[in-house]
This record gives sequence, C-alpha cells and structure tokens, in this order.
Amino acid sequence: MKLLKKTLVLLLALTLLIPAALDNNRAEAASASDLTNYAKRFLGTPYVYGGASPSGFDCSGFVQYVMKNSAGISVPRTSSAQYGVGTSISKSNLQAGDLVFFNTFGSGVSHVGIYIGNSNFIHAHTYKGINIDSINDPYYWGSRYVGAKRVGSFDGSPTQTAQAAPSYSGIYADITKDFWAYDDIAYLKKEGIMYGKNGGAYFRPYENPTRAEVASYLVEALGLARIDTATPFGDVASDYWARGAINAVNKAGIITGDQNGNFRPTEKLSREHMALIFTRAFNLKAASSELEFTDLPSDHYAYEAIQSLAASGITTGKADGSFAPRELVNRSQLAAFLTRSLK
Repeated sequence: MKLLKKTLVLLLALTLLIPAALDNNRAEAASASDLTNYAKRFLGTPYVYGGASPSGFDCSGFVQYVMKNSAGISVPRTSSAQYGVGTSISKSNLQAGDLVFFNTFGSGVSHVGIYIGNSNFIHAHTYKGINIDSINDPYYWGSRYVGAKRVGSFDGSPTQTAQAAPSYSGIYADITKDFWAYDDIAYLKKEGIMYGKNGGAYFRPYENPTRAEVASYLVEALGLARIDTATPFGDVASDYWARGAINAVNKAGIITGDQNGNFRPTEKLSREHMALIFTRAFNLKAASSELEFTDLPSDHYAYEAIQSLAASGITTGKADGSFAPRELVNRSQLAAFLTRSLK
C-alpha cells in the first residue's frame, strides 16, 4: 500500500513538471543558425511586389515572415518602419539575425535584409528573388548601406517583440481615402507599377519625380524588359539603380538622352516633358481639334504632344486657360496621368 502511494505521488510530480518543461522550451529563442537555415529555405523564391508569403516576397515581407515564423519576433511591414524599431548596431558589431538596411532609390531607407554572418545578408532581390549578397559588395550594396538594427536575441534568451510602428488607414501613411488621386494611386500600387517611398510606407504625393523614376514606372506600366547592360549615357553609372529601366525606355524611344550624351536621371519632369514622353509611350493620336492655351504658342516644341495629351483626356489646362508647360509634375499628378493612360 505504501509503495502504491509513493508511486502515485511520483507520477503526480512528473505530471506537474512536464508542462513547465514544455513551456520553457517554447520560451527559448531560435538560435542564429536556426534563423539562417530557415531563411535559406526560401532561396530562389521569386520577388513579388507586396509579397509576404512563400509564393513570393518583397524585401520587408520576407524579413517580417522569417522573423515571425522562425523566431516569434514581430516587426512592422515596411523597411522604413522596420528601421524605426530595435537597437542600432554598428557595422563592426553585426551578428547573424540583425536587420541590415540600404538606400536603393536615393531617398532614405528603401531595402532591408537579414544579416547571416561573414559580411553576407539574405534578402528579396528584385530580379533574383531570395538571394544572398555581401553588404560590402563594391558594385552595388556597399555604397548603399545605411545601417543595422537588432530586433531580437538569438543566443537562447527569451524571444522578443519589436515595437510596432504607428498604424495608419488607407494605402499609405500620407494618402487618405478622401485624397483626390486615391483610386489612381491604389490602382498603381495593386498593379505594382508605382510604389511608395521610405520603404513603401509613404507615397509623398507632392514630391516631384525624376526622369529615372519615371523611366522605372513606365517600364512596369508597359511591361518592358529591363536591360542591365552598360548605358550609352555619360551620367548613368554602371551601378545606377535605374540603369535597366533607362536602357529600356531609351531603346523604345520613349525617353532618350540630350545632345551631350546625357540622360539627366535626377532632373525633374515638367508638364511639357510629360506630354512628349506620354505621347511616345502610349502612342497618343494627333488631336482632331486643337485647344487654345494662353501660354502655348503654335511654334512651341511640344505643341503637338500637348494637344495630343489634352485630346486624350489624360490632362487638360488650368482654370485660367493656360497649360503651364514648365510646371513640374508631382507624384500624385503622375499617378493620375498613368492610370488614365492605362485605362
């Protein structure tokens, strides 16, 4: 009888200990090798704009998915928001599992990956899909490195949750549903034609796009193949982010260089330039009847293109009867022009 009681007591004690042991195992964080091996499972997975699943990832979607599913760490959705959490880490103190950030579009953080050691990081490459590159790559990533953040521990300490970025309604933090070009901007985002800034969190509707940016948008809108070879332009470096798009629009005769052999990639786009570019890109027909604009003489170099643009309904003149040919186009206006051209 005493032996039976001792056995029951022992079994009860073991029953109470087992759940505690299981809980402790669940509380342990993934090791650096666990996280790295998990991330490598997706090598070759295609890049998909807005993708956040194994069927296709964009850069921040990949980081968010790997961190959550391999280590239980929650990070925000966009690269700029991810850069706003965690602890800043110097390049010399990087550890596997740290997030590394890059500037690929000339305006703040726009790309993110996961450091895996030996100066390498794994990320969603626009053309190669999930790929491993060096953060010190002298041809591209080295000069675009911005910094790193540590959002969790991978040494066996408890898992952590990075502080979430402020949420927002609408498609971008600075575009509400009552914004005049909301539908146009939403359409272009859905189609993967025109993206946000600062890692995708902001659209920057009043920012003026550059010729290089417009080239990139038109490549997506028209389904042109990027041509990643040397450009014929003296002001476009071999590692310039929009080199492939610039080559594509130049070959198509949509946006070409000047008489000095330059593309002027950082130059802003004016309304008269837009008329010329859109007329070529979308094969706009000549206007059957011309409109009179107070500031557009018939001998203006872009006169016929502006008339074609107005006749197509893509854009018209100002309320005062002018066209304002030299006025710079902003991103929300360009979004509207692109959507009208495509629809």
